[in-house]
Amino acid sequence: MIWKTLTRWYHQLGSPRYFFRFSDVLLPWLWPIALLTTAVGLIWGLAFAPEDYQQGNSYRIIFIHVPAASGALLGYVAMGVAGLVNLVWRMKMAEVMIKAIAPFGAVLAALALITGAIWGKPTWGTYW
Repeated sequence: MIWKTLTRWYHQLGSPRYFFRFSDVLLPWLWPIALLTTAVGLIWGLAFAPEDYQQGNSYRIIFIHVPAASGALLGYVAMGVAGLVNLVWRMKMAEVMIKAIAPFGAVLAALALITGAIWGKPTWGTYW
């Protein structure tokens, strides 16, 4: 019984009309939570984490670099899965998802590249 309900709900989310109606209800609640957790993570990592015994304070850039790189990779994997779903099942929302994730993935990849270079200079003596 519950499996049928979940399956029907999942298939409804494949329709743009149902998906956008659902996301319009969810987004006002998710944005503040996302901003709050991001702010707490940045402040905690940049201000309260202890200094590293070898790298000093230069390692703190890792608290930006690693999440940016992970987010970019996750976005590109999600785009690949959505591309496969689009090719196999022709779901309209897969194309929408790819178009929505691509700019975020590019920005996060650029941020990871820049912060990696900034961290590499004091650590290894060279940007690359």
